[in-house]
Amino acid sequence: MKKLLKSFIMALSMFTIIPTPYIEWDDEVAKNMMKFYPIIGAIVGIIWGIMYYLINILNVSMVLKSTIIMVVPFIVTGMLHLDGFMDVCDAILSRRDREEKLRILKDSTIGAFAVISLLILFFLQFSSIYSIIEKNIPFYILILIPILSRSSVAYFLLSRTTIKQSILGTYFKKGTNINDIMIMIISLIGMSIISFILLNYHGFVLVLSVVLGITWAVEKCKKEFGGISGDVAGFALVVGEVIGILVLGIIL
Repeated sequence: MKKLLKSFIMALSMFTIIPTPYIEWDDEVAKNMMKFYPIIGAIVGIIWGIMYYLINILNVSMVLKSTIIMVVPFIVTGMLHLDGFMDVCDAILSRRDREEKLRILKDSTIGAFAVISLLILFFLQFSSIYSIIEKNIPFYILILIPILSRSSVAYFLLSRTTIKQSILGTYFKKGTNINDIMIMIISLIGMSIISFILLNYHGFVLVLSVVLGITWAVEKCKKEFGGISGDVAGFALVVGEVIGILVLGIIL
């Protein structure tokens, strides 16, 4: 139990900016970190939902409300996944051969394609959140999206071939087994049931859209890079979440 608690604290400190008790990093228990990825998603989602609820109480403009709600998940995660999103966009949109794409993927500098892709992402995020607020969609619906995205991404990270050059991707996969994959599958099934209870058939549309979006992102990266990595996971997660809020803004 102590090892699992330590793994959870390590995961929380790794994937969010939420203050945690200081613990010494332990490679032995790091293998359990991915088990908590859906819970990390729930924590991010709860913070996102609470902020959405509180901002709606304030007498401020829709534009300001939308902007604040849009950036909440990015801030809570320390922009971690945006970094991967930008790196992957730079690499894929370069249209070079695989070797050069892998070099660009590992390059820490920001290219024009990354900036343009980020602007497009922000426009889509902002307009979707604006629509969600305008339609007065219940705050707790937002909690579903980070759980769905992280469960799906973790499933692919654990079950697909990892790029040899990916240090983090290999590290988080090391020591995991079928039990970790089953946790993600159970999480996705649970989210599907909850989504149906809350949104009826719209819930299935939401789940299917997020999962298919992440599947496309992962398979696209596998084709381009020969596998997946930490950056690819971040890219797929961002794609899945923007699709999720797009769907909420359109179908509800």
